[in-house]
Amino acid sequence: MIEEDYRYISCGGDPLTYLKSAFKAMKIELEPGQEGRMLFMMEKFPYDRNIFSSLANQNAMDITKFEEKDGELTIEMVRNQQN
Repeated sequence: MIEEDYRYISCGGDPLTYLKSAFKAMKIELEPGQEGRMLFMMEKFPYDRNIFSSLANQNAMDITKFEEKDGELTIEMVRNQQN
């Protein structure tokens, strides 16, 4: 499993644009069928699960775990076999 930690990043631009880039980068790193994990601070990325699911789907990934705990967000996903 590949893990990307975005909890302590500083993005000066739009957080949603940053997320789009992060999800695209994860897709590039993962082989079809491979799993990945992304870590975020909810304070920096205050979006609901639908936004993250949409970004995953746009990049041929399915979320398998979505967990919020102590202001941190853990998202685990798998890249689809077809793409």
